[in-house]
Amino acid sequence: MPLQKSQMHRLMRIAALLKENRYPNSETLVKEFRRIAVEEELEIDCGKKTILRDMKVLEEEFHCPLAFDRARNGYYLQHHGWDFIAPALLDENEMLAAVIGARIAEEIFPAPLKNKIRNAVDYLLQNNNPDFLDTANMESLNILSGLYANLEPDIFMTVFQGWLTHHCVRIDYADWRGQISKRVIEPHTLVFFNNSWYSKAFCHEKKQPRTFSLQRIKSAELLKGTFEPDKEIIASVNPDDFFSFEKVQNVKLHADKYALDRLKAFPLHSGQVIHDDGTVEIPAVAKEVLFPFLFSQEGNVKILEPVALKKEFKAKLRKILDNC
Repeated sequence: MPLQKSQMHRLMRIAALLKENRYPNSETLVKEFRRIAVEEELEIDCGKKTILRDMKVLEEEFHCPLAFDRARNGYYLQHHGWDFIAPALLDENEMLAAVIGARIAEEIFPAPLKNKIRNAVDYLLQNNNPDFLDTANMESLNILSGLYANLEPDIFMTVFQGWLTHHCVRIDYADWRGQISKRVIEPHTLVFFNNSWYSKAFCHEKKQPRTFSLQRIKSAELLKGTFEPDKEIIASVNPDDFFSFEKVQNVKLHADKYALDRLKAFPLHSGQVIHDDGTVEIPAVAKEVLFPFLFSQEGNVKILEPVALKKEFKAKLRKILDNC
């Protein structure tokens, strides 16, 4: 049964007094808790019956080797090898963050990592009883990540451990054609981007940073070699340049209201500017990002500048028509 925070504070004080051979009893503890309530502003004040219940909890739930010395009129430890392992005490905001974090983790992290996070929060809930759980239904908090690609748990955890502990990882990696190559990488980052997991890593074979899709890793082995996190690689992870595609500079579009709403929700660049007349100025954008967006808008967006980009997009449209 979850312990209330006030009770846990009392148990911690009682355990400390027992360790110090202070021989506390119900009367002295009532006075001590009254003093603490005033001086430390903790809701810890209680009566003798509550103290006796606390002693029982220490014995039964925490296996405290408790005994009562009638000569000294107080409790003591029969042996000092006992330790009071106090569960974490979190306030409402901390518990809310933990519970929501676990709910998100269930949707975006593959097993077994999401299970470890869930188990950790479940343990916290055993010893904390936040009021918000009386009314909140966590099942109604939905994160539609669209993570449908099945990641091999062992592969994900190997890359995760490499990132976590700064160890190199040997991988078998499949390119878009399915051809396998062996790489040794330094996973400087772990990135959840567009509903998929990636690592922007330093590749020993190419001797430069590369972005690896975890879905394409066919095997992974944690190596003994370590690396120092590279601040430049870490800083390069941003929505504007994550895949390091070649960019087209100074793109200007015109979009209708529906498309403008889409651009506001999912900008093509952090520095894009939307004008009242529907004109959109984009400092730089890759064709690999822009063209799929234009196709999805079904003619509700048109390219104004540069002219060469407009011609190239029209050529792709003609190719699609020719293949229909």
